[in-house]
Amino acid sequence: MKKELRHKDYKVDYYQFDERPISDSCWSVQTGPDGRIYLACCIEHTGGESVTVVRYNEETKGLDYLFDMDEVTGDLRDSGRATQCKIHYSFVPDPSSDILYCATHLSGPPKGEASYNPWAAWHDPVRAFRGSYLAAYDTKKDKITGVDLFIPKEGCRCLCLDPERQLLFALTYPRDHFVVYNLKTKELKDMGRIGSVNSQCIFLGNNGMAYTFADNGQLIRYDIEKQKLEECPLFYPHEDCQSNWHGVLYDAVKDPFQNAIYAIPWKARPHLIRFWPDEGEFGRIEDLGTLTQAADTHLPISVNIDHVGGLVFGKDGYLYYVKSAWGVIKKTTLKDFSGKNFNSAAILCRMNTVTLQHEEVCSLIGGNGPNRYVSRGAMDIHGNLYFGKVMAKPSGFYRVENNNKDIIHKNNEYLRYWG
Repeated sequence: MKKELRHKDYKVDYYQFDERPISDSCWSVQTGPDGRIYLACCIEHTGGESVTVVRYNEETKGLDYLFDMDEVTGDLRDSGRATQCKIHYSFVPDPSSDILYCATHLSGPPKGEASYNPWAAWHDPVRAFRGSYLAAYDTKKDKITGVDLFIPKEGCRCLCLDPERQLLFALTYPRDHFVVYNLKTKELKDMGRIGSVNSQCIFLGNNGMAYTFADNGQLIRYDIEKQKLEECPLFYPHEDCQSNWHGVLYDAVKDPFQNAIYAIPWKARPHLIRFWPDEGEFGRIEDLGTLTQAADTHLPISVNIDHVGGLVFGKDGYLYYVKSAWGVIKKTTLKDFSGKNFNSAAILCRMNTVTLQHEEVCSLIGGNGPNRYVSRGAMDIHGNLYFGKVMAKPSGFYRVENNNKDIIHKNNEYLRYWG
């Protein structure tokens, strides 16, 4: 691993959730319709706890702990059931109503237990997860305006909003079903199972389609007009030493200057793609190559080590992302690739989307635990960047003040309609 990187145009601060000392992950980082940053302070490794929705306060340079999801849903943390412990890539903003939608996910065990298996507890009348709840938070009035049981018995892995049609798209866990929820009628339609490994992201094209990738790496789209899922003859690119397997999405961001989507997979040796949904019958995938450092292709490496996250466009028009940088402390063996013998860090990078040149900008460090794994990224109304941290107790996030004067395109778009 390289020594700490610093850059005069980027100031990095770390904020941890001190009021939630046993929090252990921050999966969702999202810009609200008000231009402020909302974060999910999750507690999934301690039984009988709840996720808290937190907002960064620009005036106080501190954190506002807004509400606990167990309290607003009525599914209390000490109920004896699996808990409303996290929001996993399931914040979506609706600028037409000033609402930030929040959908919960599962993994936290009941109070007093060490772990939870949703399959084993599926029919358990006492311990089974009640289901994902959807809460609507009015960011202008600072209050909850509605709560509904969204997906019975399952968690919401990722969420996407079609603001024009007022539809939500989600992937359920553990069954990995693609569902469509009508916010006006509160009707949930199950469009069927798409695989065994959840994709972490659903994104929208300007063509009225919602997209994701199945666990075999195949592009899946939902046609809103036909109201059906379609398998497209396109597959996520990968290294020669890999198969299509586990080619599910991790993160995606829309290019604010053209109708293209940049995306990365939840897969070791990740490739960046640029997807053009309007080209041809099914769209076109452009392979922009790997983002992380080279590793011995004869040995496996964990996606938790060789990771990219936090895709976000800056006010300067650069595409930003955070990659894991790591180095083996001792001789490379199969055991080394478990992650215990790694010295690693998170490196903020930027890509010029015109020249496709990449540049390492600065290190993201701070707080407890390793810094290598960033979940999501977001930009506030002022152009500052925020990145969620996991694998820490308490957890937290990085805030990067972006003073870059090298402008590709001036970008004022900060809303992302998927978690």
